[in-house]
Amino acid sequence: MASVWEVAGLVAVPGQKAQGMVTLPGVERQLPLVLVHGARNGPMAVITGGIHGCEYTSIEAAIQLGRDLDPAQVRGRVAVLPVVNVDAFAARTVYLHPADKKNLNRVFPGKENGTESERLAFQVLQSLLRHCDFMIDLHGGDMNEALVPHTYSFVTGNQALDTKAQAFAKAMGLPYVYGRPKSAGLGYEIVASAGKVAILAEAGQQGILDPVQAGILLEGCRNCLRLAGILPGEVVVHAGQTVLQALSWTRSDRFGAWYPAVQLGDRVKRGQKMGEVRDLLGNVLQESRADMDGFVVVLITSLAINAGEPLYILTN
Repeated sequence: MASVWEVAGLVAVPGQKAQGMVTLPGVERQLPLVLVHGARNGPMAVITGGIHGCEYTSIEAAIQLGRDLDPAQVRGRVAVLPVVNVDAFAARTVYLHPADKKNLNRVFPGKENGTESERLAFQVLQSLLRHCDFMIDLHGGDMNEALVPHTYSFVTGNQALDTKAQAFAKAMGLPYVYGRPKSAGLGYEIVASAGKVAILAEAGQQGILDPVQAGILLEGCRNCLRLAGILPGEVVVHAGQTVLQALSWTRSDRFGAWYPAVQLGDRVKRGQKMGEVRDLLGNVLQESRADMDGFVVVLITSLAINAGEPLYILTN
């Protein structure tokens, strides 16, 4: 392990924590970064929050983790980026970076000379993600989303790696775990595709800071770091978790107003009416029906909806 750990001008030596606002090349807005350099050799973990700027519960969990980690207890190194998309956080934008209107979590690995989101993705990948052994990407329901807490691992096809990733996902302690197939542009999938253990955890919703759910995510991160051998202590094994088998997104075809006919967590049957998109005079533009038996794990709760945006996610 290197005696000096430097990222974007922030420096930590073994047994030391460093924190501050840093500037990445080609990225105008400074990012908050915490480097926890353990006194003993070990793996490197990166925890990110705020890739979507209004997912406040997961951002708070990352902030608390960065503040609480003690380098005397850490074996290896931990980097925490509590808010990656600071521009979206400042502008309170749903899903998208306010400058280029792109979803940061759909543009990885990014481009060095691309748009604002692409440059940000590229620099975060180059400065931190490509060096890590473990990654936890913290998310939650955006301002317009209600969701049931769940964790994704990425199915790479490497059985040994996928087994490790699922165990890591279960260690987060959220009630549902899903092995997600490839979906272009997600940061944690880039890390997993490089042979590292990476998961994405979702808790909190609707642009509300939920201290209880933040605490669950915080403890989940600690438990994952224990599993990785970075923190001491016994790994908590959570009973009653469900491994999901399928996930189905339904999106709006039109701009208009969304009127769901179901609630978060409802069990539904294939063909069941899920809701309507209406124009701003109340005329039905799109009637949505369930394409599978399952339950509602994510539900859009805002009246306003744009073409291409999700309406709900079903799983079973």
